[in-house]
Amino acid sequence: MPTSPGLHTHPSPWTATPPLPDGVGPLPKAFVSAWLTHLQFEWGEITRGYRRQPVANDAPLFEEGQPAHSVYVVESGRIRLLSHSAEGRRRHLMIVGPTGLVGDCGLLQSQNHVVSAEASTDAVVCAVPVAAMLAALTQAPALARQHQALCSMRFRIMLQHLALQGANSAKRRVCHHLLGLMASYGTPHPAGMLISIAFTKQEMSHLCGLSRVRVSQIFAALEKEGVIVAVGRQVAIPDTARLASLAQN
Repeated sequence: MPTSPGLHTHPSPWTATPPLPDGVGPLPKAFVSAWLTHLQFEWGEITRGYRRQPVANDAPLFEEGQPAHSVYVVESGRIRLLSHSAEGRRRHLMIVGPTGLVGDCGLLQSQNHVVSAEASTDAVVCAVPVAAMLAALTQAPALARQHQALCSMRFRIMLQHLALQGANSAKRRVCHHLLGLMASYGTPHPAGMLISIAFTKQEMSHLCGLSRVRVSQIFAALEKEGVIVAVGRQVAIPDTARLASLAQN
């Protein structure tokens, strides 16, 4: 069967349901990862001919409220999105990896960026003028469906982000994001479900609104309790039901 140009047909690890090893309970499908990476998207039709731009780790790409002249396709590394409260507090929303987009939020409703973006690692992005992006989404149904799928993913992340605010403990916030990583990127491993993508404790601290030291303390406690297991530089979950309980209670 022919496929639409510009859209991969492989399932994304973000939405796929991985097979489970014996003894591991079902994954909680309601949870998704705030790390949007390993996406099976293709934006070559719209990036062709536009400039690539390196962004150093922690450097800003654009600020909330600035005029939105470009939409950025992430080609390597990761970009984090954040917003600012009325009191000036930074709220980290999600982390977008290769073949994701940033700068398109509110593309049809606002001439200004509605969130801020900065590099979570050294990154390279391709800047596509807003007018070119809008024209491509109008003229290429496959690209429009791809963009709609990405918007749906981000909407689900934001719903979880809002539900997590308030009186949730630091440990629950960390477990919530570990559960999302496992549900989106878990692969079978002798130690349980292995989170197959790399992430840093600094990224976890940003998303949880905690210090890196506090996140390290929580990881150490979870490992002592047998909730997580270190596999090299990655993390495995021996008991998904236990992690789900900690993330939800």
